[in-house]
Amino acid sequence: MSQSRNSKLKKPTEPADSRVVAASQQWLGPVPPPAALEGFERIVPGAAARILQMAEDEQRHRHAIEAASMHTKQETVRITARDNLLGMVLGFLALAASLGAAIWSVAIGAPWQVSVALISLPVMIVAAELVRRKR
Repeated sequence: MSQSRNSKLKKPTEPADSRVVAASQQWLGPVPPPAALEGFERIVPGAAARILQMAEDEQRHRHAIEAASMHTKQETVRITARDNLLGMVLGFLALAASLGAAIWSVAIGAPWQVSVALISLPVMIVAAELVRRKR
C-alpha cells in the first residue's frame, strides 16, 4: 500500500533548466554609436550617410527655431521699451498741458475751481499709476 501511495505522489519529470536571455541597446542623441552605424550600413547601403544627414538637418532646424525665438524675445523687449517711453512722454505732455491750462485760467481770472479741475485729473492718473507700479 505504501508503495502504491509513493508512486502516486511522484512528481512529474521537470524539464531541464531553461533561460531567456534578452539584450537591449540604446543611445542618446541623433547619431548611433559607430558599431550600430556600421551595422545599419551593412544592412542598407547608404544608411549611415542618410542617418548623419538626418542629424545635421535636425540640428540646423533646431538652431533656426532657437534663433527665431531669440529674435522674437528681442523684438518684444524693444517694443515694450518703446511703448514705455511713449507712455511717459505722452503722460508728461498731458500733465504739462493741464498745468499750462490751469495757469492760463488763473491768468484770465477764471474761478479757482476751473484750475483745480484742470489739474486734478492728470494728477490723479499719475498717482494711480505710481501706486499700481509699486505693487
